[in-house]
Amino acid sequence: MQTHAIKLMDREFRIRSAEDLTHIEAVADYVNGTIDEVRGGTKHVPIQNLLLLATMSMADELFKERARIDALKEKIRSQSRVLLDQLDH
Repeated sequence: MQTHAIKLMDREFRIRSAEDLTHIEAVADYVNGTIDEVRGGTKHVPIQNLLLLATMSMADELFKERARIDALKEKIRSQSRVLLDQLDH
């Protein structure tokens, strides 16, 4: 594990992670970008609200991606069954 310095919302944090710095910085950039999207043009949003809305936005993306992956897995299973049935005949 290494300690990395990252910036979130213009504040520096030190985190320990087994991931390399490039990955950690990409994640921090993504989080900062999501917070900026949630903030929009508004300057006076309480930090708790920003963080909560950014968390909801990222969780929504995660759920949608999981559903997309599940649908792809099911499609692969279905197509595999069709192909196996064709091989059996």
